[in-house]
Amino acid sequence: GRSVSQTKMAALHVLFAALVAVSVALPQPNAFDPVKVAEEFINLGAVNHDPRTQNCQTYANLFTSDGILHSPGVPDAQGSDSLIKSCQASHDLVNPLISFQLTNINVTSWNSEKRTAFQWVINGVRTRDGQNVNANAISCLFQDPQGVIETAWSFYDETILQGGERLADPFNASKVLTMYTNLGNTGNQHSQHDCNAWASLYMDDGISQEPGMPPQQGMDQLLALCERRAARWSDLVPSVQMVLPVQSWNTEKRVAAAWTVSGVAKNGQTYVSHAITMLLLDPSMKIQQSWDFWDTNSLPPI
Repeated sequence: GRSVSQTKMAALHVLFAALVAVSVALPQPNAFDPVKVAEEFINLGAVNHDPRTQNCQTYANLFTSDGILHSPGVPDAQGSDSLIKSCQASHDLVNPLISFQLTNINVTSWNSEKRTAFQWVINGVRTRDGQNVNANAISCLFQDPQGVIETAWSFYDETILQGGERLADPFNASKVLTMYTNLGNTGNQHSQHDCNAWASLYMDDGISQEPGMPPQQGMDQLLALCERRAARWSDLVPSVQMVLPVQSWNTEKRVAAAWTVSGVAKNGQTYVSHAITMLLLDPSMKIQQSWDFWDTNSLPPI
């Protein structure tokens, strides 16, 4: 039989294996939680949607020390002090604030950076007139490998929060989104794509940033990217649910859209995937940069 020391060693191995299994099963205290980060972001640092716990220092701590916030209608906020002031200004517009998410899409990029896009609703009471307010919103967070925000972009109609007239589409962004999501056609040719037209939506040195691959820049790479996307589908029938254009304080144009990638792939299977896209545009409406957010595992294989 085994010696006492061998029996003790075997028991220790079993105990160690059990401890490892428990440690893997338990949530890690510093594990990245994209939904929780987004909840604190949209509720200005509040915990569990409780507006009494709103805390602009907690909000600023979601960012790196030199993190940047791009919000509609106001100059960018950078660094802790500026982010706290921006948070307080938002709190002054809507109080109490109880915002909630509709869709959250987290992407780990090709170089291990994290980014999160989510569709949400700004919900609460407008302080200017005491009226209930709700405004559709989309935010895109670009994060370091630990999930701390380096840059945040938010899209919503700020006039709703201020009590003014709702803005119409100020620069016909819907047309660009229709051609973008339909790979160059205008939405009525589900099995035909125009990749030359799609690539021409961009500036000559425009950049596309799609989940799981390095940035694609310039007409040749953009054309090849579109052709790879088109090759997946027999019929592509995308559905755009929300378009939020923003003309920023310095007249730059940008737009975010929540949409659904759907269609029948070349393998005969049907695929449906939630998506969010952000476009930065030049004054002539050409795309300078695009970012797409979707689950690559929910799309047809290339």
